[in-house]
Amino acid sequence: MQSDSFYADHWKEIEDDRVARYEQMFVWREGHKTLLEPAGIEEGQAVLDVGSGPGFFALALADMVGEAGRVDGVDINTRFVGDANKRARERDNVAFHLVTDHRLPFSDGSYDRVICKNVLEYVPDLDATLNEVHRVLKSGGRMHVIDSDWGFVVVEPWGKTTVDKFFAAAAAAFKEPYIGRKVPGLMALAGFSNIEVRLSSFVDRAGTGLNVLANMASYIKTLATLPDQEVAGLLNQARDGIATGSYLFCLPQFLVTGVR
Repeated sequence: MQSDSFYADHWKEIEDDRVARYEQMFVWREGHKTLLEPAGIEEGQAVLDVGSGPGFFALALADMVGEAGRVDGVDINTRFVGDANKRARERDNVAFHLVTDHRLPFSDGSYDRVICKNVLEYVPDLDATLNEVHRVLKSGGRMHVIDSDWGFVVVEPWGKTTVDKFFAAAAAAFKEPYIGRKVPGLMALAGFSNIEVRLSSFVDRAGTGLNVLANMASYIKTLATLPDQEVAGLLNQARDGIATGSYLFCLPQFLVTGVR
């Protein structure tokens, strides 16, 4: 993979162990409803999930909109789309589609809601993506973004200097690592109005966040930006911290909603 396109390429080709981690990380949890509250999901709505991954989030959205509604998911990874459609094979109100660029294969004004969960940090052209979302939304429809800002991540017992070094080594995995703070302004420029911003902090002391760190470590290994031994030592330090009580992982999620 080329480092200048790694942010997109590493989603098109995903190794088995990373897929397994994503299926742990992306599985639907009741706590995710809090992330969706500003979107105002209701029965009967048409909803688009951009960057739908393994499909768990879209399937939960399909439950929310009911049989009178519909959910479409789009993703650039063939395996994700295939696995998601298998999970949805008993459902009539949800389907998943493969896309190869920012263009969405839907007509103007097709959706009441568009959800973008942890995807805008990776897209090649943010303006083009936001314009496409604006296009497929109905008048009065809402775009709801849930995304990270890697400038706010905390990992203990590493400390800030080590955290900054570690995530700088993985920086090529993101087109825009600070997307959370930038989304409101970008949505305004794309023509959205009534933009609201909330923060939801994910705090982990049990080890769930180790999946995130393991993914970053796999990127660093591919990019060869830190010695393997140093990365392994850091992961072991984090794992040991769980036993001693010194481990803490925190990553805020920006919840940004705008109206077309």
